[in-house]
Amino acid sequence: MNVLLWLTKIWGFANRIWSSLFAFSTLIVIVIFVMQINGTFQLVEWKLLDSFFQMRSLEKVDPQIVMVTFDDTDIARVGKWPFSDAVVARLISKIKQDKPKVIGLDLYRNLTVEPGKEELNQLFSSTKNLIVTEKFVEPSVPPPPQVNYEEQVGFVDTVVDLDGTVRRALLSIEKPNGNLISSFGVKVAFKYLESLNIFAQPQGGMTGLVTLGKLEIKPFHSYQAGYAASDIGGYQTLINYRCLSSCFENISMNDVITGKYSKGLFNNRIVLIGSTAESLRDFFLSPYGKISGVYIHANIISQLINGAIDDRPLLETYPKLMEGVWVLLWAYLGATGISGFLKANGLGKIKFVIGILGFLVFGTITIFSISYVSFLFSFWLPILPTLSSFLLSSFVCIIYLGEKFRYASNIDELTQIANRRYFDRFLLKSFTAKQRLSVILCDIDHFKLYNDTYGHQAGDKCLQQVAQALSQSVRNGELAGRYGGEEFAVVLPNTNYEAALSVAERIVTNVRALNIPHRSSKTSNIVTLSCGVADMTDEDGSSFDLLIKADRALYRAKEAGRDRALGYVKKNDDLSNGHVASNKDLTYYDV
Repeated sequence: MNVLLWLTKIWGFANRIWSSLFAFSTLIVIVIFVMQINGTFQLVEWKLLDSFFQMRSLEKVDPQIVMVTFDDTDIARVGKWPFSDAVVARLISKIKQDKPKVIGLDLYRNLTVEPGKEELNQLFSSTKNLIVTEKFVEPSVPPPPQVNYEEQVGFVDTVVDLDGTVRRALLSIEKPNGNLISSFGVKVAFKYLESLNIFAQPQGGMTGLVTLGKLEIKPFHSYQAGYAASDIGGYQTLINYRCLSSCFENISMNDVITGKYSKGLFNNRIVLIGSTAESLRDFFLSPYGKISGVYIHANIISQLINGAIDDRPLLETYPKLMEGVWVLLWAYLGATGISGFLKANGLGKIKFVIGILGFLVFGTITIFSISYVSFLFSFWLPILPTLSSFLLSSFVCIIYLGEKFRYASNIDELTQIANRRYFDRFLLKSFTAKQRLSVILCDIDHFKLYNDTYGHQAGDKCLQQVAQALSQSVRNGELAGRYGGEEFAVVLPNTNYEAALSVAERIVTNVRALNIPHRSSKTSNIVTLSCGVADMTDEDGSSFDLLIKADRALYRAKEAGRDRALGYVKKNDDLSNGHVASNKDLTYYDV
């Protein structure tokens, strides 16, 4: 029966701990998500994502794209900026001779730059696989009027994060009249895929899902992954960068114009024409560092066509609910892990500290590793909310459970009042303060007979009830504790003898009021208590001397018939009523 009782208690305790830690972890996760929504982690989370790109090995050269770029050296050779229409026409004509699938001109040509106007206009109207640019957002730059706007124009407006880095691709924008226009990258990629009979298929519904061959494109929303409230105008996706520039075959504009390239270089490929000149300042920040605008478009085009053809995935995020469960799991792991260390027995201080630090370091490395592996599979799993919940729950758990276990080490497990060790410390501290101090020692009358009559389980319950009566009889700043067995003790700082005796009598009365039956008692038919009271004097050399006096007073209370409170006196006064007039009338009995 005792075994069953203890198993029940252990199960109840474990269940309470689990429930409290789960609730505690949930509260931390709520705090973490409020911080995430407010953008607390945003900038650092972006940098961590950038580091993942840098850690990932670069992909092989994309065989479908050729970059034709011009830098400041090329501009100097031409001797004029902007290039004349004749230079642009000559460049396009050279490329067109090799029969590319698509030509993408990332160069504003809204104004005529003589000479060569007629030649360039003729190329614009006759080259159906040529895609040109416009800038839609103010200040806007219109496309050349000679092209088919619906088929050959894409905007180059870019979404830039707060730290100046481009991590999202703006694929389409809805005009005020309700018409959708596509980006330069989308127009080039779709034109190329159309030649392979691959077309975009909107799936309808509220998700905004679009299938493109083997690729599923999902729109980016605010608060996804490492983002807080973000500009989500238009149809956006995260860019799964292939590289900075090394994964694209590159040739200079001058080499194309002068014919210094192998024949067939552009055949059946996408050719992108754009600037890498420092003087033109067409640069942004990417996860790999500074990147020219044309290479951003190249990365977007590459991820669209390779996703549609070869199933190369876009960079995706997990559902918010799944992220929440993940963060909650790590908060709970942090709390339970630290709880396990704090409850472990036999660990020295050094091993304990090393164990805690090792646990925190291992957890941190694991979180980073899992997030990186997830990234390698093209899923962005934010680190900071998870890491913050793990570390915060661990640190708070160290403080909370450390205080809880410290408190538990000072409490008697059965009666839930102070144990002997804490009582001794409290008494010594109060004694060394050299202020008024009184002590009460109490003993349950005929408790052995009670145990013999009713059994030890009933005896334990009796001790618990008496302990609660004592605890309710003292004030804040005073201490009631279990002294040993059926003995209890009370420390009353800043309390004189008369007040202490009054407290002792209140204790006796409160225990009697419990009306716990005790048919074997030789004093009463209910459980009663005897108390001895002593106050500190100059004669007391230590707190132990004070306890000796209280113990002698308790002994005399028992001799006087029990169920009463008596004070320590030097001479054999009549202590049966338990009252002494005042300190000046008090004489002490030397036993």
